[in-house]
Amino acid sequence: MTQHESFPGRPRGRRARSDDDVPEWAGYDALPRDQREFPDLAPIRGQEARVRDGRTQGDWVQDTPLPDGPGAPWENEAWLSQQAAAQPPAASEQVKPAGPDSGPMEVFSERWRRRGSESRQERRADRRKRRRLLMMGGGAAAVGIAVLVYFLTGGGGGGAANLGLNSLVTTFLPGELQQVPNACSAVPGGSLTQYLPGQLKVAVPPLNTGANSQCTWTLDKAPMYRVLEVNMQAYSPSGLASGDGSATFAAEDAYSEFESAKLKPGPHSGQPQATVTDLPGMPGGRDTSAFIATQVFNVNGAITDVATVEVRYRNVIISVVLNGLDHANKGNYGPVSQSDLRSAAQTIAQEVTSKVVG
Repeated sequence: MTQHESFPGRPRGRRARSDDDVPEWAGYDALPRDQREFPDLAPIRGQEARVRDGRTQGDWVQDTPLPDGPGAPWENEAWLSQQAAAQPPAASEQVKPAGPDSGPMEVFSERWRRRGSESRQERRADRRKRRRLLMMGGGAAAVGIAVLVYFLTGGGGGGAANLGLNSLVTTFLPGELQQVPNACSAVPGGSLTQYLPGQLKVAVPPLNTGANSQCTWTLDKAPMYRVLEVNMQAYSPSGLASGDGSATFAAEDAYSEFESAKLKPGPHSGQPQATVTDLPGMPGGRDTSAFIATQVFNVNGAITDVATVEVRYRNVIISVVLNGLDHANKGNYGPVSQSDLRSAAQTIAQEVTSKVVG
């Protein structure tokens, strides 16, 4: 049995009909069930699809009678135009008129043209919005880079403000040091015996990291109480330093801060104002700067004199601090001579600087 013999005596075709008086536009439901080729299957194109296209067969079949005569409604375009004019679409469905003689297909095409135009307008608006966001983001990034360059190059006046980011020094320059000697062995034993006679205690553990080394000695033998501290620090290049950001400029900035802190200590620093004097003739010649500061601390009746020597050799800062108890609130200590403290601190600073200069 062939395929056509599976339904003998049944008309063929998508909407097979045996009577010519049932027009195709009348739709699937207008055909009797016994004349359908596949009575159990739904129609290929349902009524709701025609509603979306603006062609509601229910309006044509049930509500409005068509003029007499055979043929599909497309052969009566004049009549369809009149019906469309009599029942204009809702405001949400209105489209640009296609002309006085336009039929349903023209109206349908115009609707899709309008949709495409609106989509293009939305895409153009999205592109404009993205461009504005990109421009705003780029402007913010440019401002951030400008501020960063301003601070890294020293900001305000002087030639440093005109240096570009590429002019900053990021490596050690010739002559700059990356390591310092061990502070505990940098002070000669003879100086320790002379200025701190007696049995000394060394702070444990001493600090020695290569770029930084510190050592502290304490003498507690009444009536003498002395504390000697030696610290050496090799500074690295820094974009936050003045000038070209080199390691030497970083050390110069730190040296200036130390001097300012002695001359004008902060109100909550616990430091009394110091007497500061420059020290010429230190080892290192023109690459060296030095000053000495003396202070008197009075804490709960105990008076301590402190002599501090700060030396900068290129990118290294050497600090030598010697303090002596001049008057104790308990025990029999003192007095102490400020001139002796100054002389001892200056001598030890010269010896340690000689080890750094080499």
